[in-house]
Amino acid sequence: MRATTVAGVAAVLLLAGCGRQVASAPVAGPVRSATPSASAVSATPSASPTPSPAASGTGEGALTVLAPRGFVEWGGNDRKVNWVAPFEQETGCRVTYRPWEYVAGNPVNVDTFDVVAAGPDLAGKLVAEAGAARIDTGKVAGYSSLPKWARELVGDHGVPYVWDTTVVAVKDGAKGSIFETDGPVLLRDTPLTIADAALALGFDDPYQLSPARLAEAVALLEKHKDGRTYWRDPVQVIEGFAGGATMGQSTPYVLDGMAGAGVDVTRAEGPATGWVMSWMVSARAAHPECARSWLEYSLRPQVQREVAWWTGTAPANTKACAYQDPAKTPPPDEGVKRSRIATLCDEHRSKGVVFATFPARDCGGDAGSCTAYEDWIKAWDALKEQ
Repeated sequence: MRATTVAGVAAVLLLAGCGRQVASAPVAGPVRSATPSASAVSATPSASPTPSPAASGTGEGALTVLAPRGFVEWGGNDRKVNWVAPFEQETGCRVTYRPWEYVAGNPVNVDTFDVVAAGPDLAGKLVAEAGAARIDTGKVAGYSSLPKWARELVGDHGVPYVWDTTVVAVKDGAKGSIFETDGPVLLRDTPLTIADAALALGFDDPYQLSPARLAEAVALLEKHKDGRTYWRDPVQVIEGFAGGATMGQSTPYVLDGMAGAGVDVTRAEGPATGWVMSWMVSARAAHPECARSWLEYSLRPQVQREVAWWTGTAPANTKACAYQDPAKTPPPDEGVKRSRIATLCDEHRSKGVVFATFPARDCGGDAGSCTAYEDWIKAWDALKEQ
């Protein structure tokens, strides 16, 4: 089993850098001026940032990007995986990439970045605290071709980048609910996992919970908590199953990698939750024009394909699913890449997935009827400490 598991780990090492140490992206090739255009992003801090009516028309020559490892690649981990250098060459915006992942409850300094790759919890926090600029999406080339559900879910403070699904993986035909078994069980380490428990209880909107329903979901999580392991890195899922876990939250890509390596894991039936990672612009962005260029560049099918292939997530732009390298002589790995992207797009289906929204106290416009995300964080921290 250990040997099989090592092979399984190798099958998914492309996932989000796998903990490798990374640094700022270097300049590759000549730096050129950005193409003149109207700004789509407001860099003015206010309670409700609004798009600036005009801009200088030239890029500022620099861009600071925050994102989890693997979601911004410049060739430092694999020289063939580089979508930063073409952006720099085209726009003249030198990218400084800072590997960073939001931890629930931690403060966020919006002065430290121009754009950030944000999941639903970070996105909600930035909007609630007026830390994100409102984006005039009508001025972002390629935005209108994104699926309507993704655009509506993210709103006008972000541009969808990729999305993923949280599924339940079971080994050796294990039966029952992941929240009812005695374990060992693997759960994603995020307060939003409370929503998965709420979904198992049959609640219609598991991300907008009244105090009573939040308590019910937490109670379900507490019932069999002794055998639980909480993971952040997907590799921990593979290690957990090698260590004796029979059920665990996973992603379709990790599950497929384990199955391909000969580990007897399958996807359990039942509803699944999902999340969208979007690009958001700081309300105090120092380089709003380069930020706008980055938003547009990140939506291109060829870029989306590279990101999906490297991270194992689904591209927000569905045109990436069938995109082919236009070169007369395609790269040697073109066939493998196209096959993997097609599989990813097939495995990640939005139908039937309940996508995460930011837990808010005034859900549905009914002030105070639900619980704020701070309540979720407190409940989750207490659950793990007990």
